[in-house]
Amino acid sequence: MAEFSKTEQDYLKAIYQLQQSQETADELVGVTDIANYLKVSAPSATEMIKRLAKKDLIEHKKYYGVCLKSEGYKEARFILKSHRVWETFLVAKAGYDLDEVHAEAENLEHSSSRKLIERLHALMAYPATDPHGSEIPQEHFWQDEIIQLSLTAASVMVGERYEVRALTAAVREFLSELELSEPKFITLLSILADGSFVVKTDDNARFVIPHFQKKDWQVNYYK
Repeated sequence: MAEFSKTEQDYLKAIYQLQQSQETADELVGVTDIANYLKVSAPSATEMIKRLAKKDLIEHKKYYGVCLKSEGYKEARFILKSHRVWETFLVAKAGYDLDEVHAEAENLEHSSSRKLIERLHALMAYPATDPHGSEIPQEHFWQDEIIQLSLTAASVMVGERYEVRALTAAVREFLSELELSEPKFITLLSILADGSFVVKTDDNARFVIPHFQKKDWQVNYYK
């Protein structure tokens, strides 16, 4: 996986946000606009644009402007997700006030691995927006760490927490009879003698998944 400097990430994020602010997101962004956005000189912006183009992260049309290429777009979306996940975490889990989080997230976004950001996003049950109401990108940037399985899989272990990915109609009816909403996450508490599972949801609702129903629970496990 390519490594990016803080400055490169800042430029990619700036280009992305400038593109998104235009009438059509595929319009070219002027180098002067990028310089003004980042509060740097035009010559400094030009040098970084050349560097990003050489790395095939952006397309630079001289005198017209730049746009993100595939890898540049992906990195811009990741760094944006990193920033907004951190803002959400700081407010929701660390007790920060809304007006305190931007500067903290600016620092944390560049020092966080993809694995960490995806774990934090999962820990908070995949919020769609940050505390300011801005979109948190929902694509996963650490797909290799996600194992998809059913609850019949031998690797299911007591104490592990699983993201519920898909349920059959029979399971949804079963949960409805128990007056339970469909959980986003479950934690395996114990395995009964007949192979049934005792589980709990993140809001501490506890119930038994019968052994014959385990195949109907499709979950994600974060290795």
